[in-house]
Amino acid sequence: MRILFTSDIHANNAYLFFMLSMAAKEKADAVIIAGDIIPHSLPHAESVGILQAQGIYIRHTFIPAVRDFRRKRDIPIYLDLGNDDFIDNRKFLEEYDGELFHLLHWRKHPLADGVDIIGYMNVPPTPFGRKDFEKPDMSGQPYAPGNLVSLNGCVSKNGMLKEAVIDLTSDDTIENDLAQLSEMIEKPFLFISHSPPYQTPLDVLYDGTHVGSLAIKQFIREWSEKGQLIASFHGHIHESPKRSGSIRTKIGDSICFNPGQDDGGDFRYMIFELGDSRTPSDILVFYEPYWG
Repeated sequence: MRILFTSDIHANNAYLFFMLSMAAKEKADAVIIAGDIIPHSLPHAESVGILQAQGIYIRHTFIPAVRDFRRKRDIPIYLDLGNDDFIDNRKFLEEYDGELFHLLHWRKHPLADGVDIIGYMNVPPTPFGRKDFEKPDMSGQPYAPGNLVSLNGCVSKNGMLKEAVIDLTSDDTIENDLAQLSEMIEKPFLFISHSPPYQTPLDVLYDGTHVGSLAIKQFIREWSEKGQLIASFHGHIHESPKRSGSIRTKIGDSICFNPGQDDGGDFRYMIFELGDSRTPSDILVFYEPYWG
């Protein structure tokens, strides 16, 4: 099974269309997008507000593009929003869940014979103001040591943005979410998580700070040791592969990937093949320029 994986296509308005063209060119059997699907620059943001502009993009650009692609190449697409996307607009995606694509957050889907795909999109606190997909990482360690974070920001609900403050003492943590997610696991699986695991080559900022999730790292290690996790795929930290020099690492016996994203430059993605041994049998990585 030949799969195109990418994340953070929000870095450039053209990445959505380039990704779909690459999926056709590479003859992918499936597409996986690990969050952050809405571009930074939206034409209606100043006139109608960023929340409404994101909804307009989903309804009038994203969904029609996916629909047109699926008419030409009927393969499954697995995706969800990320921390840069307002969750209130997820309702527009939910209308087509199971028809045009399969939403990943808190979901399990059959991917291949005997293999599931499981997704989780929340991230530990960031310095940014959109807090829909942010929550404390673990009890006693709400975010990675040394990180610069902001607890104040906004969340989206019922078509409005509301002020919010992350409670670092809350037991509503990524760690507890993953404990509940573990109850879904019945067979070997691929794990799609917007946040990369902490203190790996996949979560490094330009200044060398590691900003990933320790809870996600522990989840990966646990299910690798149980022999159930085939591989995990991540995004969120665009520059990490350039800073660390690697798109992959191993936790236990499982391989973990973050191809990164090149903001405003070359679209980054990877092609991998899920072999009969239920391991990524061949990893091919492409950094292709978009020529406009």
